[in-house]
Amino acid sequence: MKLYEKERQQMKRRKLMALVLAGAMAAVVGCSSQSGTVKQPEMQKEAVSQESTKENGNEGNTAGDSTAAQAGSWKPDHDITIRVPNAAGGTMDTITRILGQGIQQSTGTTVMINNLTGASGAIAANDLLAKDADPCELMTSGIALFTLAPLFNQDIKVSLDDFTIVSGMVSEDFVLCVNPEKSGIHNWEELKAYGEKERILFGSNTPGGTTHMLGTALFGEAGLNAEAVTSDGTNKDMLALTSGDVICAIGNASACQQFIEEGTAVPIAVFSAEAYDGFEGFTVPSVVDLGYDIQFKSCNFLIAKKGADQAALDQIHDMILAYTETEECKKLAESAKYVPDIADGASVRAIVEESANMCREIYEKYYH
Repeated sequence: MKLYEKERQQMKRRKLMALVLAGAMAAVVGCSSQSGTVKQPEMQKEAVSQESTKENGNEGNTAGDSTAAQAGSWKPDHDITIRVPNAAGGTMDTITRILGQGIQQSTGTTVMINNLTGASGAIAANDLLAKDADPCELMTSGIALFTLAPLFNQDIKVSLDDFTIVSGMVSEDFVLCVNPEKSGIHNWEELKAYGEKERILFGSNTPGGTTHMLGTALFGEAGLNAEAVTSDGTNKDMLALTSGDVICAIGNASACQQFIEEGTAVPIAVFSAEAYDGFEGFTVPSVVDLGYDIQFKSCNFLIAKKGADQAALDQIHDMILAYTETEECKKLAESAKYVPDIADGASVRAIVEESANMCREIYEKYYH
């Protein structure tokens, strides 16, 4: 299954890197507080000012005017707020601020970023649900909120059915890596042979995390003796691999990139249906090709409360997609090491639902 294939055909495929430098984010996007306005470049202020909007004859359009939205002329009558369930300066926050500029410029309306952290995104989601259904009230969500989080935290009651997915923002593969210099293992077959005789120690996050789940499922399906050596971040897992404290480690592609380039890690499998060629010099086989149907991608997407004007939400998606093609966005994205992967809401929803079903099966088989 190919994620976001329709939109992928509209842009060049580039290596995914999500390691964002906070200093670069502050310089490029212009915000370092917990809540703030998406700042426009000086050259763009006049183009999206309220005075400019009035001169163009659009001051009468409101957020609730479905006809205007369908015509591509929806204009909100108040500020747009995007909730981010992560701290300012992080990957999701930076991506939201970059794409928020496109929305702000297209609508001529101020876009506010509100960082509401905690409970795997449930706090931000519940804040959104407390508002009226309004295309100006939005949230950036990660896939875990609707897949893993409800399984491992029974207090999280958020349902995807309560929301409309507006647009995909970014997606990323997870890869399994080894360190041949420490283990002598170069590929999956050699790792499997090792696991048939010895216990495999693999680096991952804690139970309830994506990499822990993927490792548990892969080694469980392969019938191998494996044990997770857990940490609170993929970078630490990769450092454990570098030092030889673990035989292998699982991480998102961007987090593994540096170690692969340095030669301290070799990618041997990707948790998708297709091989991955995002690392220079490697064509990484998919776990499906290896005989294990365990597919999962990290993805972030924009959501609204169910019932918000769909035509207006469609226009927001179009604004984001169009903005990613501009030179301004390309420069901002390059500075933030961000490669947009913009998809329509229906495509993203299908991925989330399929991933949720897979997570539920793994949870019931290996954790419950």
